[in-house]
Amino acid sequence: MAHQDVVPAGSVSRWSHPPFDPYYDGRFLWGRGSSDCKNNLIGILSVVESLLEQGWTPHRTLVLAFGFDGETGGVRGAAEISKMLENTWGRYGFAMVLDEGGMGLTTMGNVVYARPGIAEKGYMDVKLVIEVKGGHSSRPPAHSGIGIMAELIVALEGHPYIPILTRKNPLRGYLECQAKFSPREVEPWLFRALIDDEDGVSIGRWPSEERGPMARFSMQTSQAVDIVRGGDKVNALPEAVTATVNYRIASHNSLEMVKNQIADLLGPLAHKHGLKLRHFGQDHDDEHPATDAANSTTGTLSLFSFNDLSPSPISPTAPTNKVWNLFSATIRQVFENTTTLAGKTVIPVGDIMQGNTDTIHYWNLTQNIYRFSPAREGTRIGIHTVDERVDMMAHVEGMRLYYGQLTRIRSETNILYKFDTIINFDKADLESTTSAAAAATQVDLLPAATHLNPPWQKATNAVSGLFTGLRKASDHTSKKIEVKVQNLLPFLRALSALPRERDTRWNWVHELLRARFEAFPPLV
Repeated sequence: MAHQDVVPAGSVSRWSHPPFDPYYDGRFLWGRGSSDCKNNLIGILSVVESLLEQGWTPHRTLVLAFGFDGETGGVRGAAEISKMLENTWGRYGFAMVLDEGGMGLTTMGNVVYARPGIAEKGYMDVKLVIEVKGGHSSRPPAHSGIGIMAELIVALEGHPYIPILTRKNPLRGYLECQAKFSPREVEPWLFRALIDDEDGVSIGRWPSEERGPMARFSMQTSQAVDIVRGGDKVNALPEAVTATVNYRIASHNSLEMVKNQIADLLGPLAHKHGLKLRHFGQDHDDEHPATDAANSTTGTLSLFSFNDLSPSPISPTAPTNKVWNLFSATIRQVFENTTTLAGKTVIPVGDIMQGNTDTIHYWNLTQNIYRFSPAREGTRIGIHTVDERVDMMAHVEGMRLYYGQLTRIRSETNILYKFDTIINFDKADLESTTSAAAAATQVDLLPAATHLNPPWQKATNAVSGLFTGLRKASDHTSKKIEVKVQNLLPFLRALSALPRERDTRWNWVHELLRARFEAFPPLV
């Protein structure tokens, strides 16, 4: 998925290069939409075109869905496409949806965290409308409509939501991975905080204070007063004053909870100024006189919500989920074999998005929705502002991910390959094999198996049998003997430690196992 539209370019004079006249400086391609997300759009189309030229036939139905109004909510594009797809294939009829988004790839020491968005915060706009009597400014009330609105806004901003890191919040999984795989790069308090946390409040406070808004608003409902209007002319008291507040709702909150909190907070202020409160379709007549009765203003305070969207479902990342295993393995295989990330370990881990994508219209198609613009830090610049640009090396790396995912996904019953081979190791063999692999990484490993000691030789022969089984699988569909995966895991870990560049044969086996084998050691 991708969307074809872009946001306005604003003042052209502020751009280093014309926003709709693409310019390539040898590294970056400049222009509006180059990183949001025409790079995804063109990358997907380029990969599919190349595969078709090679005579490729997909193993299962592939749908390319490109909306044209993603920047304005996707109401006419993605929403209509989704209806058609659901009518054609039914509810949850798709194995996977892959769209733009996510947090890209974040480097921390020798570890790179690939962070697809597996959830999105909810969304709601709330309009506050004060209607009062007008009049000549020479005889004003104690508080004009604008003055009352100012008090309401101060009350809202004086009661922000607090960050809470629940155990279901995808950010927690990301922090847990950092504590495990990058212990020297993270804050010293993180590991203990994750262990001791009970209610999500104390641990939510630390990242918010030390990591800033990106971390804070992954755990906290945000509210931003974006639009205020009131008054037509000096010397005339305003009769109508409005304010529009944007809410991005955290995964542990709900639309109804936020609405109730707004009404509970503003209700006493409406009462104070003698305003009748109408909130979200309900009238609340106040039988009690205003607190400041002598200076009260007769009128109404109305609260309306629009563009309501609940927080999204959280897509699965459990080791038992075949689609996530395939997707995360492809991410790892692609980016661990890119020149720009040479020597680094890639850890795919889900995260939560603070904004929304066209996937808000696709929740009925699959539970496996992943939002990922595959790009390293610093390679997508200027999204929704001037001088937007994308690093073309990162663009090509993203195309490799699309290529890998399209060529590896198969029909749902075949995501876990079945072979006519059974491999068993006893405990002693496994221990010897793992030790041999560790030793082999310290010497000049040669391709020839004769240079390996007997335990490793046994493992080599076993994988050779598996290699043969892979090639013959399509010719032996009548044999449904599954590999006993649990006995292979230590060996696969040992295999993953081998210097892959030494031998293309081993490289191929390793990548094939990791990308297509459901029970490869789980990726966090």
